[in-house]
Amino acid sequence: MIKGGITVIKVHMIGNAHLDPVWLWRWQAGVGETIATCRSAADRIDEYPDFVFTRSDMWIYEQIEKLDPGLFKRIQKQVKNGRWQIVGGWYIQPDCNLPTVESFRKHISIGKDYFRDKFSVDVTVGYNVDSFGHNAMIPSFLQEAGYDSYVMMRPMAHEKELPSALFRWRSPDDAEVLVWRIPRAYTNSQEDLTDHIKASLELADTEIGHVMCFYGVGDHGGGPTKKQIEWIIKNRYAIPDAELIFSHPRDFFDAVKPFAQKLPVVKDELQYHSIGCYTVVHDVKKQMRRAEHGLVSAAKTIETYPEDAVAEDPKRLDEAWKKTLYNQFHDIYAGTSLASAYDDTRNQLGSARDTADSVINDTLFRRISRLPDDHFQRIFVFNPSDRDFKGYVQHDPWLNWGSFDGWLADEKGNKVLCQRVQHESVTRDKQSIIWHAEIPAGGERIYQLHTGGTQPNVESDLKHDVYSISNSFWNVTCADDGSHLIQIQRKSDGASLFRTEAIEIVSQYDSSDTWSHVINSFCERVAGKFRVRRTIIEEMGPIRSAIRIDAKYRESRLSIWARLYANDPRLELRIWVNWNQHLQIVKFNMPFISSIVGRVDGIPGGFVYRPQNTQEFPVMDWTLLRMNDETSLGIVCPDCFGLDGAENLQRFTLLRSPAYAWHDPTKLDPNGYYRWTDQGEHEYRFILLENATPESLQSLAISEHRPPICYDWTKGMT
Repeated sequence: MIKGGITVIKVHMIGNAHLDPVWLWRWQAGVGETIATCRSAADRIDEYPDFVFTRSDMWIYEQIEKLDPGLFKRIQKQVKNGRWQIVGGWYIQPDCNLPTVESFRKHISIGKDYFRDKFSVDVTVGYNVDSFGHNAMIPSFLQEAGYDSYVMMRPMAHEKELPSALFRWRSPDDAEVLVWRIPRAYTNSQEDLTDHIKASLELADTEIGHVMCFYGVGDHGGGPTKKQIEWIIKNRYAIPDAELIFSHPRDFFDAVKPFAQKLPVVKDELQYHSIGCYTVVHDVKKQMRRAEHGLVSAAKTIETYPEDAVAEDPKRLDEAWKKTLYNQFHDIYAGTSLASAYDDTRNQLGSARDTADSVINDTLFRRISRLPDDHFQRIFVFNPSDRDFKGYVQHDPWLNWGSFDGWLADEKGNKVLCQRVQHESVTRDKQSIIWHAEIPAGGERIYQLHTGGTQPNVESDLKHDVYSISNSFWNVTCADDGSHLIQIQRKSDGASLFRTEAIEIVSQYDSSDTWSHVINSFCERVAGKFRVRRTIIEEMGPIRSAIRIDAKYRESRLSIWARLYANDPRLELRIWVNWNQHLQIVKFNMPFISSIVGRVDGIPGGFVYRPQNTQEFPVMDWTLLRMNDETSLGIVCPDCFGLDGAENLQRFTLLRSPAYAWHDPTKLDPNGYYRWTDQGEHEYRFILLENATPESLQSLAISEHRPPICYDWTKGMT
């Protein structure tokens, strides 16, 4: 806007209240702050005829609808009058690196449906102002759901340089949204907002003539105060070359949209803030994965067998999804809340997974009940994934305390090679069986158990000696009796993958707080390494061979298994660790002989190219390394959430152990009592595969997250 030949910047004053339903308090306090804050905002709307309030998050509206129906009706009226503006449209403001693509889409679909139903509003402005970084596929998720714009703040200007606070953000699949990065902060408790406003004006493009400035007390609720609102009214024209207007993000983006083509384009993930959040409180991150994939599997089950599902199943799954999505709130999923808050999270995620398991079990039992009788005991196997399964099924058939010494037959009566392996219970010894199977997406297989007779005669390339196992693709050796745990050789050319130190699991000192503020990599000195205590050949074919190495570091224990399959190029590594150290970080190190000249990491719904610059990055499920010897190696890592790399070193972050909810600049008292993160038992899966593609690695990861489901069935046996 031009007045008297001078460009006047319109400052869109965005009244809001940042609400953390969980952080330094538990969820019950979050419910209280939600209702109190929104009641205050509704009162301010009634008192000041020009004031506009902006609020996101379906969860917040649900609490008000349930616990204060009168306030909910007031808000409905204020939304209809345009004074209360709904943004975001997601269930809650989640961590934006760790959830699966299915979770992001559920946040949007559940949220948008709710706001259309309760408020007749189609939300088109995405809003995650406090999330600790934003994965590169978010523009795609937004655009496919009808969004055209997005508001964020982290990473801030000192953490990531951007060409402008207002820009076009383009995802790898060329979806695009307009983005405003909030300067300074999304809240302000001061009455005088001058400095806050000037921070926005410094970012103004005079040709565009619009900026946003967010104000209001936040974190534990509060919202715009009377004094702030009155200050804005009094100082509407007090700041030179600026006009303050009560506004909301939709109005702002509508005002700047005509200038979209002149805005710079950012083709990058919006990182990095608080790198420790990718990995801290590992058990909750892993439990979240179980809930997410369990719910996806349950939906696939009732889609495959609609006649065996019940009418309320979709509603039950949606309610379970809400518990899951709620716990993706950025201060929960990132691992930065109170230790006691995670007791609640574990309960809620366990409930969500239990709902998924119940729906799956009941539906499949009804399906199996329709099978014709058979004289043989059967194993019914269902693939609950939307991807074909090609791999190994493990099941514990119940044989009345006996051992299975027979063979499997498929639907055509063909013998299927199987192998007995150790049951989870010591009492039952080797009463689990594994076999190779190929099952289409949403498909089923039925196997008969035949006792007596002989297994099919299948040639196996598996070999072993005291310290190694091998097949036609790999030779895996326990490297030595020190910290060098595993060496791997390619059979095709005899070349070793790793330098002489081989695979190591290393503990470094980590003096950063729970978030790992300020730093962008973990590079403090080594505290120690897990050292070999013994090596055991656990399995010797004909389908799988396995070697186990037990190791120790101070008070912590670790076992690592390497597994090879007959005539199969995959190489599995399994890690169990009982961790008992504080203020340290555990890295799983792969020191390659060849230099890594390119790396692609999985992210929600896609992948990105990343540098080998020691920077810690979030990762989802897999990474693909391109080596300077023209080979490539894919590594599936479904239980790992962060990694870094250097020239020829790839490191996966397993655990961090700061104090819970410890935020700089607070210092730990040497005499204080603290609860430490990530203590106790943790398990990890890794699969190595040469000449892999992003698609093949993603499919392999999904088969780990959503493995085939097995049931014994004896109906008809005589």
